[in-house]
Amino acid sequence: MSQTRSNADEEVDGVSDGEEEIEDAVVKQTRAQRKAAKRRAKARRAAGGSSAPRRKRTNPALFVRQIIAELRKVVWPTRSELFTYTSVVVVFVAVIIGLVAAFDFGVTHAVSAVFG
Repeated sequence: MSQTRSNADEEVDGVSDGEEEIEDAVVKQTRAQRKAAKRRAKARRAAGGSSAPRRKRTNPALFVRQIIAELRKVVWPTRSELFTYTSVVVVFVAVIIGLVAAFDFGVTHAVSAVFG
């Protein structure tokens, strides 16, 4: 409790009155100010003054070389891993097909029982 009364009045939650005014000014923009900022940005884009310069397109030969370089970094699965992964996918798809077919069968019979 060594804090004086004037110091306690100046800072609330670690933010002084001056800082609060700055934060309020930043946060509170009128609708007209926001619209004006949007119009200025739109006019800049229409005039060709985009904020980021356009990057030059990559040469197709360089693009292919980069693809090949990236493919060399890939750790390809072994034949047994590939078989395992493929088996898991096929079994999962078969199970989902069975669930959808059972749901469709049930809904079909329910609808025919109600309406038919």
